[in-house]
Amino acid sequence: MDFMEFTPLRGKIIDMIASRPEGASFNKLADKLRGELSRIVLSREIKNMSLKGFLKISRDPKHKQRKIITVGNPIAGILNRIGERNWDGKISMKEAFEIILRYIIEYRRLVKNVSNPFLRDYIKYRILNHLEKVLESVAE
Repeated sequence: MDFMEFTPLRGKIIDMIASRPEGASFNKLADKLRGELSRIVLSREIKNMSLKGFLKISRDPKHKQRKIITVGNPIAGILNRIGERNWDGKISMKEAFEIILRYIIEYRRLVKNVSNPFLRDYIKYRILNHLEKVLESVAE
């Protein structure tokens, strides 16, 4: 079985789709990513990730031609385990250390059960994004 290589751009595409629980249309994704990649490249990336099961493409019941893109089960499972947390304000150093430790523990738990390199790299990408948010939220 050949594996797809993970890239930050693929991670960004997945995150944009995952941020919309109802899914995203191709045109909305293309508009948000304008200037970062062409519509042709976006189409190819979505197709390749859907063939691997990382994304799902289905018809929009409200529109004849529109397709809705959602995350596939492997990605949805990862996102459910990692979760998303936003901080309204600054957090203390103690809180930051506790949160970072929890993310490291969760990372180890997740990658232990995942053999696909793409999914392992996506987990690392998501955890690093969370850690960056923690660092930006630490009160001085």
